[in-house]
Amino acid sequence: MEYQGFEVLNPDGAFVGPWGVLLHFPDLAVPLGQFVNLAQKLPGLSERARQVVVLTIGGRFNVAYELYAHAPLAARAGLRPDQVAALSAGARPADLSEDELLAADIATALIRGGTLPGPLYDTAVTRLGRPGFDAVVFIVIHYLALGTLLNAYDVPAGRAVAWLT
Repeated sequence: MEYQGFEVLNPDGAFVGPWGVLLHFPDLAVPLGQFVNLAQKLPGLSERARQVVVLTIGGRFNVAYELYAHAPLAARAGLRPDQVAALSAGARPADLSEDELLAADIATALIRGGTLPGPLYDTAVTRLGRPGFDAVVFIVIHYLALGTLLNAYDVPAGRAVAWLT
């Protein structure tokens, strides 16, 4: 993943965001990093839909750094500022594509708890295909773990960074 548009190192050269926390847990950071790299490479989902899932989770759990870091990534993927704002506030913009709405619905159902409703599962597998559905599930797992880590250690959003759209 390209870390452009958000702060990874502070002006003193210290890691911020999840990297600052994970430095304290090197035995966990390595396998988590491997999982993250694999989850991010899963096929079947557009970058816009991936960002919809991330912002859906970040918005639901108010994960400051996650929302901060993914706002520019979502904009680069083509989401408008009002869509990013709505997702960050826990809303579901109606003007997303069908695949993006479906990805948001899957993420919302999974973070609500319990079994994914059968009709939603069937629609997701039919519409997104098995690879797209699997990508949504593992992106949810990834960002639930990351969001929990960030919120547990009260990691704030980083500084504003200039980025190109």
